[in-house]
Amino acid sequence: MNIKLWVRQITAALFTILLIGGFCARASAATAVTSCGSLSAPGNYFLTKNLSASGDCLVIAANNVAIDMKGKTITGNGSGSGITDSGIQHNFAIIANGKIRNFDDGILLDNSGLAIISNVDSSKNAGDGIFIDRCCNTLNAVTANSNGSSGIDIASDDSSLSNIETNGNGNGGIFISQCCNLLVAGTANNNTGIGVQINSDDSFVVGSTMQHNTGIGLRMIFDSGVIKVNTSNNGGDGMEFTSTVNQVIQSKSNKNVGTGIDFLNRFGVISGVQTNRNGGDGVDIVCRGSTASLTALHNTGSNFVQTNSDGPCANLNLNAP
Repeated sequence: MNIKLWVRQITAALFTILLIGGFCARASAATAVTSCGSLSAPGNYFLTKNLSASGDCLVIAANNVAIDMKGKTITGNGSGSGITDSGIQHNFAIIANGKIRNFDDGILLDNSGLAIISNVDSSKNAGDGIFIDRCCNTLNAVTANSNGSSGIDIASDDSSLSNIETNGNGNGGIFISQCCNLLVAGTANNNTGIGVQINSDDSFVVGSTMQHNTGIGLRMIFDSGVIKVNTSNNGGDGMEFTSTVNQVIQSKSNKNVGTGIDFLNRFGVISGVQTNRNGGDGVDIVCRGSTASLTALHNTGSNFVQTNSDGPCANLNLNAP
């Protein structure tokens, strides 16, 4: 598989979705926004200047609202949200091209989903950089750094995230509560807590980095895939999989305080992986499982631990004395 080509194809598809959404929004005349307030009609809105608020700034009060921030910044006083649905479901929002600073939550879609967020920097907020309650969202070229809580928190399923930066947050980088998500080209570094946590099945993390977090670098559940991911120098395990049927391909997990890669249940698959100089074991795997082309050296615990639960593991090309 050509991973770089696949990543480019996925990213191109996301931009196509955004473009289609933009064309739909532009079916009506664009409305200039010169101050904080409620966007109560479907359509395309654009900022003409930087905005400041005490409490909430822009309230999405209809379905199919597109907000082009035009490179402007929305700044709060530590309360409210920069852009919010005020807890009322309004789906199909587009938020693009600007910065949000110093709110409680930067973007709070507390009862909405089916959103597109692109080229947005929501950093230095007291709570979450971005919180989305419902499913099926597309985030591309999003930054959520140095927030007091999580960088990005999605409480539902079926979201696609690409070119994401979530560094230095107070309670983890990225949290996704349910299944079937894709993270491509993400960084979650220097967070207090876990770098990335996906709490259900059928999710993939590709071409991403989780380093120097105080907790686990990457935690996933089952039926999940990790391809070309680097989880190193974390305060817990590099990668942890809490249930069955997970794959780690062409990845590194070095110099973590805990175990490099920890499979807590059977049917794990490892191929083309390096786990060196971890404070715990290099790899813990529950058999049955499969390991091919593993290098696990100079770990403080054991380099390679296999626990027999359902028959033996299959091993090939191990450098794990």
